[in-house]
Amino acid sequence: ALRLAASHFIGTHDFTSFANRKPSFSGDMTRTLTRLDVVEVPNGIRLEFEANGFLYKMVRNITGTLLEVAAGKILPTAIPEILSYKDRRRAGSTAPAQGLFLMLISL
Repeated sequence: ALRLAASHFIGTHDFTSFANRKPSFSGDMTRTLTRLDVVEVPNGIRLEFEANGFLYKMVRNITGTLLEVAAGKILPTAIPEILSYKDRRRAGSTAPAQGLFLMLISL
């Protein structure tokens, strides 16, 4: 279920449902997520994201939603619909920042 849900994020989408708006930001909410891998590691999983850019709390909000998919609270097939709503209240909760690492920025 987790891998299926993750696959729905791949591609170019308006990620409004998965970003917290900063009052100073009025730009485009469209980003291209080229990779979202679910990697099994001892005692859990690791999510690896790759994109042309990220919005404020986008990774934490996608992660929180994926955790709710894993818990059976959200169906994996609901992700495209949540994206289409463009409403942050429709997605899952925000995952805590602990364990979030930025590995590489390429220009």
